[in-house]
Amino acid sequence: MYARIFQVDLQPGTTPQAVELFRSAIAPVLKVQPGYVTSRFLTNTAANRCLAVMYWDNEEHRKEAENSGELQEVFNHLAPYFAGQPSIDYYEVAVQTF
Repeated sequence: MYARIFQVDLQPGTTPQAVELFRSAIAPVLKVQPGYVTSRFLTNTAANRCLAVMYWDNEEHRKEAENSGELQEVFNHLAPYFAGQPSIDYYEVAVQTF
């Protein structure tokens, strides 16, 4: 499994709007991507920061989703809430427990 980690500082007070946008617009697009497994949208309201972790069944599907442009387009809807440039990192999931 492979993960895409998206982190960004948010404008003060915009965490609720960012959460709602992820829930209503970004999550539905993710769910229909081939190989998509699950995601988490984490927030730190005190620090005005968010982190999205998206999981894919393999690296090829993760790359295909990013290269399609659809994922980038929907994430661009979060841009009005950004207080800085987002960072994106990629990881292979080495251990997973539930």
